[in-house]
Amino acid sequence: MLERTGMDSLDTRLLKGASGENRFDPDQQRYYLGTYAERIVLALPLTEVDHERAKGYITAQLPYLKEAYFPLSFKLSSEFGSAYQMYYMKLAQQNALSATIVDEKRAVSPFALIIHSDHAITKEETNLKAILDKPFDNKPAEQTKTKDKSLWQRLFH
Repeated sequence: MLERTGMDSLDTRLLKGASGENRFDPDQQRYYLGTYAERIVLALPLTEVDHERAKGYITAQLPYLKEAYFPLSFKLSSEFGSAYQMYYMKLAQQNALSATIVDEKRAVSPFALIIHSDHAITKEETNLKAILDKPFDNKPAEQTKTKDKSLWQRLFH
């Protein structure tokens, strides 16, 4: 006798696969342009950010990010301006990275660009707006004063 539950689950899986993509957490993936939050290295918001400044930051930091979080991929929102899309597509190509323009029909993502890895990473801050808004401290690091030890301290300690 053939076990029907195994066949039913196989039929169900085949139908789900044929009818569309199967995502583990579709809402999170739509929000992050097709990837998961724990894989994000940098996320550039669509609004409230100086895109020229962000462009300079990403261009300067990309070699370091590529080395630290290899392999990297770019996901670009279809809402992002075409000039910026082309710039980041070329930047990805120059650095031998994959780049994809994502057009989600059912959800709107607040991000223009997501730079992500193919595995989970631990990064405290991924939002580029927050990174660029942090005050940059140009003060020299405090030098610790080293006091010369006296003869007695050198002998007995």
